[in-house]
Amino acid sequence: MIPNRDVALYDTGEVPIEASGWRAVSAPPAGYASLEQDLESDVLIIGAGLAGASLALHLAEAGVEVTLLEARQPGWGASGRNAGHVLPMVKDMRAIESFADGGRAFLELFGEHHRLPFTLARRHGIECDAAEVGYLHAMRSKGAFERFSRQAVAQAERLGQRVELLDGAAMREQTGSRAYPFGVWNAAGGRINPYRFTLGMVAAAHRLGARVYGDSAALTLTPEGRRWRVETARGSVRCERVVLCTNAYSGDLVPVLAGGCYPLTAYALMTQPLPRELREVIMPGRAVLAQEPVDLNPLVVDGQHRLIMASIPSRRRPADAAWHFRHHLRWLHRTWPQSRHIELSLAHYWTGRVALRDQAFPGVYEAAPGLYGLMHFNAWGNIMAPLLGMRLAQGLVEDRLDRMPFPLMPPRAVAYPGKQGLLIRRGLIPAARMAQTLGMI
Repeated sequence: MIPNRDVALYDTGEVPIEASGWRAVSAPPAGYASLEQDLESDVLIIGAGLAGASLALHLAEAGVEVTLLEARQPGWGASGRNAGHVLPMVKDMRAIESFADGGRAFLELFGEHHRLPFTLARRHGIECDAAEVGYLHAMRSKGAFERFSRQAVAQAERLGQRVELLDGAAMREQTGSRAYPFGVWNAAGGRINPYRFTLGMVAAAHRLGARVYGDSAALTLTPEGRRWRVETARGSVRCERVVLCTNAYSGDLVPVLAGGCYPLTAYALMTQPLPRELREVIMPGRAVLAQEPVDLNPLVVDGQHRLIMASIPSRRRPADAAWHFRHHLRWLHRTWPQSRHIELSLAHYWTGRVALRDQAFPGVYEAAPGLYGLMHFNAWGNIMAPLLGMRLAQGLVEDRLDRMPFPLMPPRAVAYPGKQGLLIRRGLIPAARMAQTLGMI
């Protein structure tokens, strides 16, 4: 029996990072010492996840004096807990097209750097199972295929990407299954261990001169003329600019930034390595798999033949790993009937917190002169967080934030933070699970 305290942590996505499969299969990190002195810095970054790590790395590469503070240790939040997808598509073109230039500059940026996680891993020698194996959107109905493929082809043309429309025979070759007769394959996507990737970027930034401190929660933030002072339990940082990169794990340091998203708890699980007889059966093409129009069973096969799947946890049993695994097993057995009589074991189950917004674009905020937020990423954070961190670093170095290819917006707290949890976790996901059980999707 899991204690009620721990059930609450699963429910809110705050279980210890050691529960994450990505952390469990990584070499134990050395850890960064806490801040125990008073410092001066050009830029202070609060939050050492994907966004904060990329921002620190690119600022350090430009020779900026940068300090990175993490309340626990790097990668503790969503960056060490997500499902490992590298999704090379823009989630919502309407949000991009609402930019002042119609999204032209951002689409050029994304088109040029949509392989950024793989590029950074190679450039800095980060061993994080970064594999450009492609991203496969699978569909059961011709109608869903026609709708999705039109959008995918048009977007790929704008981004300079290559997508292929797959028929039943090609899908069987890619997936090893007859369950999905239609598919759209994007060569640019793939998988990554987000925890190792985050730690690798932090380590690279540290080697380049960034000062990194763990176990150093920012407790107060005070303006001092045109500068800022941030205090921790045993030290402080005075700086010209502060950037919060805390995603959906923000405290009350800047309440309007913390309240600018709809936090939603998600889970992921990792199996033991596939038995040899299933390694060429389940996803022999090794592309990352997503289903359209409802992605109840996103699937990654990592470099050690482990399956990683994810979804939204039950409200009644968020800590029940076996219950959630059974849902995925039923789907696996239907999709790959050969797996029904071969034991497949669960190794790790964990939860985390994602940040949803009314528009499917992350928040790049200016809360006050010199005080910024880079946060509120969701399903495409493994690309978008490093990408926006890189571009924000350029804007800070050049002191031309007005020329960034995405809007720098004032933060605005949402009226009802629990809205998406209510709609998705209590409504959409249970209904979709029931429809899948009945064979409707």
